[in-house]
Amino acid sequence: MKETKIGMKVAYKIGILFAVTALLIIGLGQMVTPFGIPFTVCVLIIFAMFMVMVSYIIKNSFSLPIFDIIKAIENNAVNKDLEIRAFDKNSEMFDIAAAISNIIERNNRANQKINQRKIIEMDTVHQISKAMSARLSLEEVLRMIIDLATSVLDAKYASLMLIEEESNELTIRVSNGLSPEIMKKVRIKVGSGIAGTVAYEGKPYLSTDIENDPRFKKNSNPKFETKSFICVPVKLGDKVIGVLNINDKKNHEIFNDEDLHLLTILANQAAITIENSRLYQQAEKKVEELEMLFSASKVMSSILDVNILLRQVLETCIHIVFSKAGMIMLFNPDSMQFEIKTCHGPIDMRCAYEFRIDSDSELCERLASELNAVLIGNIDENIDLADLTNYLKFKVKEIICVPLHTKQKVTGMMLVISDSSQNNFVSSDLSILSALSTQAAVVIENAKLYESMKDQFLSTIRVATNALEFKDAYTSGHSERVTEFAVLLSKEMNLAQEDIENIRQASILHDIGKIGISETILTKKGRLTDEEFATIKLHPSIGDSIVEPMALNPAVRAGIRNHHERWDGR
Repeated sequence: MKETKIGMKVAYKIGILFAVTALLIIGLGQMVTPFGIPFTVCVLIIFAMFMVMVSYIIKNSFSLPIFDIIKAIENNAVNKDLEIRAFDKNSEMFDIAAAISNIIERNNRANQKINQRKIIEMDTVHQISKAMSARLSLEEVLRMIIDLATSVLDAKYASLMLIEEESNELTIRVSNGLSPEIMKKVRIKVGSGIAGTVAYEGKPYLSTDIENDPRFKKNSNPKFETKSFICVPVKLGDKVIGVLNINDKKNHEIFNDEDLHLLTILANQAAITIENSRLYQQAEKKVEELEMLFSASKVMSSILDVNILLRQVLETCIHIVFSKAGMIMLFNPDSMQFEIKTCHGPIDMRCAYEFRIDSDSELCERLASELNAVLIGNIDENIDLADLTNYLKFKVKEIICVPLHTKQKVTGMMLVISDSSQNNFVSSDLSILSALSTQAAVVIENAKLYESMKDQFLSTIRVATNALEFKDAYTSGHSERVTEFAVLLSKEMNLAQEDIENIRQASILHDIGKIGISETILTKKGRLTDEEFATIKLHPSIGDSIVEPMALNPAVRAGIRNHHERWDGR
C-alpha cells in the first residue's frame, strides 16, 4: 500500500507539470509567433524546461530519499529493522523507508528459515554419516533412521518398510507410534496402495488429504488425527529397497514441500547406510557360516561310527538354522524306500519305525534332479510329507529337504523342521544346509565304507580265532566271551567310541599268539612244567608279532601284548 501511495504522489506532480507545460506551449505560441520566432523552437525550449522539472521531481522524490535510506541501512546492523523514526511521517521518504524496512524484515525472516532448514539438513546428513562409520547392526541403523525422521519433522507416527525379495512385499521393520500388532500385520505388495506405489515407481508422495486418498487403505492402517502424509522411496541408485513413511505432525500442521525435500534427503542417505549395514552383516554371516562349516567338517571327519556321525550332522544343521526338529533318512535298497536313521526334537519315536518315503516319490525325484535343498511351505498339501505331521509334537511351519548325494546319486535326505512360532527360513539357510550336506554325504559314505571294511576285518580276525580254538577245544568261545564282557565294561565306564572299538579288536585277538605255541602244550591235560609254562607266557608277544603286518591301532597291539599283565602292573 505504501509503495502505491508513493507512486501516486509522483505521478500527480508530473501530471500537473505536464498540464502547465501544455498551457505554456499554447500561450507562448500565440505570443511569440508575431515576433518571428518559430513555433517549433518555442516548443523545444518549453519541452526542455519540462524535462528539467521532471528530473528535479524524480530526484527529490526518489533519488535523494533512496540515497538517505541506503545510508541509514548501512548504519544499521545486519538483520536488524531499519530505523525510520528519523524521517518525516508525512514525507514520501518515510513511506519508502517503511516499505523497504518491511521488505528487509520479511527477507531476514525468510533467510533465517532457510538457514535453519539447511542446518537441519546438514545435521541429518551428519547423523547418518556417523552411523555409516559406526558398524551398527541393521536393526540399530533402522532405529536411528526412524528416530531421526520423527525428530526433524516433528511427527507423531513414522515407519520404515523394507522389501522382502522372496515375497516382493513391504513389511514394517521399525516404527514410532505404531503398535506391535500393526507392525506384524501390515504386508503391502509392491505396486499396491501408497507405499507400494512409491516403492514401484520410485517417486516420493505427499498427501494433504489422506482420508480421501483412494490409494490409502483404511482397513489396514490406524486412524490418523490429521490428513497429512509423506511417503518417500529408500533408493540405492535406481533400486528401491524400501519406503519411509511420516504422518501426523505433533503441532497439527500440514506437511509441505520443504518437509518432503528434507525427508527425501534423509531417505537417500539412509539407503546407503542400510546397504552398508546389510553388506557388513552378510560378510559377518558368511564368515560365521564358513567357520561353522569348517568346525562341522572337522568334527564329522573325526567320527567313524555311522550312527554317531548321523546324530552329529543332524544336530549341527538344526543348530545352524535355529529349527525345532529334524531327521536323517537313508536309502534302503531292499525296500526301495528312505528310512529314518536318526531324529532330533519333539518327535514321536514311532516315526522312526513307521514313516517312510518311496524312492520313486515326487519329492525324491525333485531332490534327485535338483541336488539342492528344497523348501516346503504347506506340509498338508505335500503328499510325501503330510503323514509326518502325525508324529510331530508341534505345529509345523516349514520344512527344508536336503539331499545327501555322492557322485550325482542321492543316498539319503535330511529334513529340517521349523514350528509356527519361528521365523521363516531364508535363502541363506538353504545354501548353508546344501553345502554342509554335500560334505556330510561324503563323510557318511566314508564311514559306511569304513564300517564295511571293519566288519570284513573282524570277520578275518574271527576266522583266525576260530582256527585257534579248533586247536584248543578247552578254550572254545573264550575270545567271544572276553570281547562281550570287555565291551560292556568299557561302555559302562563311558569310554570314547574309538577306545571301545580298540578294546573290541584287542579282546578278539588277545590269544592269537597261541597259534605259535605247540599243540602238545596247549592240549596237555596235566600240570605244565616250568619250561612249558614259560612257553605259554610267550603267546602275548607272539600275538603282537603276528598282527604287526595288519597295521592295527597301537592301542590294539598294546592290549594284545599286555593282556596278561597283573592288576598291580607286575
